[in-house]
Amino acid sequence: MNKTNLFLISLMILTSLVTPNAYGDTIAQEISQDLSPTIKKILKRHRFKDEQLIFSFQNLDDGKEDDRLAYQENIPFIPASLTKIFTALYALKNLGADYQFKTSLLYKGKITGDTLIGDLYLKGSGDPSLTMARLMDLAMDLRAKGIKKINGNFFFDESELPTISALSEFGNGDQTYNPGVSALNLEYNRITLFREGSRKTKRANFVPMPPMIHMQVEKTKETFPLGTRYRFREQAGGEVWEVSERERYNIYEDIPIRRPSRRTAETFRTLTELWGIALPPARAGVTPKDAALIGLDKSPPLIRLLAMTLEYSNNLFAETILLKASKKTTISEAAKELSNWLKENIQSCDKTLVNGSGLTSEHQVRASCFVDFLNKFAVSPVAKRGFMSLLSINGQSGWLRNRLRHPDTNYRIWAKTGSLDYIANMAGVLFTLSGKRYAFALSLQDRNKRDLIDAALEAEREKGKNPLARKSNRLKKKAPAWSRQAKLAADELLEHFIRTL
Repeated sequence: MNKTNLFLISLMILTSLVTPNAYGDTIAQEISQDLSPTIKKILKRHRFKDEQLIFSFQNLDDGKEDDRLAYQENIPFIPASLTKIFTALYALKNLGADYQFKTSLLYKGKITGDTLIGDLYLKGSGDPSLTMARLMDLAMDLRAKGIKKINGNFFFDESELPTISALSEFGNGDQTYNPGVSALNLEYNRITLFREGSRKTKRANFVPMPPMIHMQVEKTKETFPLGTRYRFREQAGGEVWEVSERERYNIYEDIPIRRPSRRTAETFRTLTELWGIALPPARAGVTPKDAALIGLDKSPPLIRLLAMTLEYSNNLFAETILLKASKKTTISEAAKELSNWLKENIQSCDKTLVNGSGLTSEHQVRASCFVDFLNKFAVSPVAKRGFMSLLSINGQSGWLRNRLRHPDTNYRIWAKTGSLDYIANMAGVLFTLSGKRYAFALSLQDRNKRDLIDAALEAEREKGKNPLARKSNRLKKKAPAWSRQAKLAADELLEHFIRTL
């Protein structure tokens, strides 16, 4: 984006903050529909305007259009993590519920005594659930083979999945929910830094745990943007993270990994060292077809991985699974495949997505799309269980565990949440006290504030003068309070629907 366009966006956003209708004529026509007095009172009580609410409810039992309650359902909104609902079913259709990712340890050469005369290969297929414990199992497989030394090379093979340094350019660059992705992921592709010594950054040392040959932590006197505590800098084959002398850091802090395969291979070296097995420094390479197997790890079945993806809203799981299911080399290409599949199946899903996790404010979806999608697929059997059962349950699990937790309302909402600053969404299945069942989508949003934050983020990437920085920082500080209020309003609205539909 050039500076002229940035200035125009800034001007439009600043103007919209004082313009009664910032949405345009089409939306103005949509919001002229009447809301019930009860809904209006709920919104007013929680300090939301009528136009900030979007919802759609469709009776699952008869599917008749006249049994649909909707407000602004065709106004596109930012879905955030609701996007994972689409990704999950797309992956099930393409890979199958029983699909498992594999991580293999192989060798090429011959074993003489306790020495491998040849090369060792750690080969991944993208398992987003690989843990340190399961990697240790592969190290123990190497030990069981009697190998203590390698007279050759140690390669990590990441050829089965594209290597991408970050899931999205959205937001601050040091957020652990936005790591890199590759064929060799480990522990959600995040790592802990240990602050050694003084609390003052200029006197402290920062050490990755476990130590990484390819990772360096350097100090800078620069001030980082609000909310940023670490800054990534590109380095060929490695990664450098900067800490600011103007920041204070805890003893332990987590940061995302940008070179996942290299990190996984270096961690494997650390684990083999615990057994007295010395491996050469890890190098990228491709496993020969005739390599012999030492050990094999398999992920849980896809149906279980998707339940975890939706319950914990894990971005790494969503994007890795979508890359594998689409067989594409970039996240944007994979998202286009997902979008095309959606358009073929659901007429109202006519918008193009930019990723499969929702970690963006760039793509938008209609509430009618979610409801039509759920109306068609929510109760579809998948591996002897309904697709709906992959969602979180209010009062019981996931991000809904502590919401509407009352004997009258418990277990009546099976849904996925999706939130960003000034965006609060939910979509799923709702069971009413009258015995009806509805596919639903509900969103509360302040698009003026969200758009201003996005424009400030874009200006930050341009590395030029940022006229929106101060106002954006103020909005970010107030965002948690807005989110709490939006959650209270949404719960009251959903309880109203549970009791009255």
